[in-house]
Amino acid sequence: MADCDLLIIGAGISGLSMAHYAASAGLKTRVLESEQRAGGCLHSHHFGGALDDFWLELGAHSSFNSYGNLLAILERLQLLNRLQRRARVGFRLFADGKVRSIPSQLYFPELLLAPFRFIGAKKAGRSVADYFGPIVGSRNYAAVFEPAFSAVICQPAGDFPADGLFRSRPRRKDIPRSFTLSGGLQTIADSLSQQPGIVVELGQTVREIRRTSKDFTVHTDGGEYTARALCLATPVAVAAELLRAEFPNLADSLVRIQTARVETVGVAAPAEALKLPPLAGLIGRNEAFYSAVSRDTVPDPAYRGFTFHFRPGVLDEAGKWARIGAVLGLPRPAFSPEHTVMKMNQLPALRVGHHAVIRAVDHALAGNRLALTGNYFTGVAIEDCVTRSLDEFARLQREGG
Repeated sequence: MADCDLLIIGAGISGLSMAHYAASAGLKTRVLESEQRAGGCLHSHHFGGALDDFWLELGAHSSFNSYGNLLAILERLQLLNRLQRRARVGFRLFADGKVRSIPSQLYFPELLLAPFRFIGAKKAGRSVADYFGPIVGSRNYAAVFEPAFSAVICQPAGDFPADGLFRSRPRRKDIPRSFTLSGGLQTIADSLSQQPGIVVELGQTVREIRRTSKDFTVHTDGGEYTARALCLATPVAVAAELLRAEFPNLADSLVRIQTARVETVGVAAPAEALKLPPLAGLIGRNEAFYSAVSRDTVPDPAYRGFTFHFRPGVLDEAGKWARIGAVLGLPRPAFSPEHTVMKMNQLPALRVGHHAVIRAVDHALAGNRLALTGNYFTGVAIEDCVTRSLDEFARLQREGG
């Protein structure tokens, strides 16, 4: 007899939202996570000691009132009263060693015709560079838009599919346009992990997946699990490796999806030590970092925090600290170990033609009591992940999984 109705591998927002839908439908649901914390890219690091639990986002930084499926989950979890409106501070560019306003870097004669160039422009089948470059003009694209788009997705944006970068969705007027939660976005993951009907087991690295006519069997370092249906909510490379033995055609499709690494460094500093004005973050142009996202959107009276998302392999640790010090105007000794945190993030590097890959993936999934969810289907936004989980759970239900 199976241990559970649905076994989910991966406790990021994709896996936990899938667990939410399953548990809410009365299914016995278990989630296995290799790390010692749930949340994945929802990672709100809480500093200790003198910082008095000051927190900083190391992954996703914000949610929006257009995230309808996420908001529906938060409403069911009774978390809407914990939403925190983000302060209205803007982004600036960091270029040629200086903080610069975005308007100062724009070439306005090129922008005059941009509204007309948008008319009739098709995103489908075009890269970010091919679509946006002609609209805003080559000079503006290189000076502002390409660095800004790269900062959004923490990878070079030029080859990313234009229709995967931004998506128009209905907005809820009763919700702040841009929000987080008290304690950071990881509050969402923590609340989902504690939902009745969901069992989350941390530190469980899956080594092998086997299937029979009735069940799936999953082997980890700590034991063996069986389930009627299985969902993989892991990075795409991990999913491809785990599925290789039982679903080779599916694995072949998944390996076509590339992955981008991001070297993330978070720092907290006394507010009085920084001369930078309040801002949402800095966009790096021709820099070793894509962005330096600020905690100024959730002001703290004593501390300010910055999350630097570095391009992989450009700087060693000493080089990163030197760059952070130069940007913030603080020497390396200002950042004691309890004021710093480092993390490696992975994101899918989608390319034009990605929709065809996903069609092949979905075709291979049909009728197999197997689901795949994550940030490598339609986009990297939190809502994209939740929507994929909802769609996959609905498919499993239709197919009797």
